[in-house]
Amino acid sequence: MRVFPEDGPLALTQSAVVTHETHRCTVDGCPNLAAYRVMLYDFEPIGGTVRFEADVSCPYLCREHAADNEVQARGDRGTHARVVYPYTNRGGEHGVSLYLDLLPADTA
Repeated sequence: MRVFPEDGPLALTQSAVVTHETHRCTVDGCPNLAAYRVMLYDFEPIGGTVRFEADVSCPYLCREHAADNEVQARGDRGTHARVVYPYTNRGGEHGVSLYLDLLPADTA
């Protein structure tokens, strides 16, 4: 189970729970529980700026859609690249999609 700052402050005895209500795959029509939190990562080599932030265009993906997202991705994945994905980075930002595990590998 992963805890993120936007999940709110947690007491030591509390834990975040991944549920269909809070962490459903955000691909239109998908009923699956999200397995990944999607982040955008980019490094701007001239200024040395690093961007690592939640992908607001598609914040959660199930295993099937994450795999499909990578198989169908188009573009150079080099430094400060712009990759076109079917589900994530719909704003066309520089960078690549990264997937943070929400669930253990043997679930979902």
